[in-house]
Amino acid sequence: MNQTCTSCQREVEAWNEKCGGCGFTLELVPDDLRKARYLRTPALGALLFTQGWAFGARLYFWFLLSLVPVFGLIALFVGVFFGRRLSWKYGGWADWEEFTNRMKIMDLIGVAWIFILGAIYFYARFV
Repeated sequence: MNQTCTSCQREVEAWNEKCGGCGFTLELVPDDLRKARYLRTPALGALLFTQGWAFGARLYFWFLLSLVPVFGLIALFVGVFFGRRLSWKYGGWADWEEFTNRMKIMDLIGVAWIFILGAIYFYARFV
């Protein structure tokens, strides 16, 4: 069984403590603890694009709530700090890999959304 170095993304055999590519010291963590840590990390996509992230994370109640202006801030807070846990628990995901792939895609879409809005702003402002 192999794991991926968090520094250089190379595959490293599971029993190695250091990455052969960059020398990064690997943390040997059981899968359940790794999943729990991932579920506790804030969701960047929910911060940057709350409505789209909530819909993509299969949190439809929070998506609808985020459309209401006053409750949108509550949905933003819940999505950022508790969204991954709620999505894993109530999203009906087939497996862990499908869930993490979707979360990565939603975070990237959130970052892309901010860049698009910035480009539109600068275009409208200076051109």
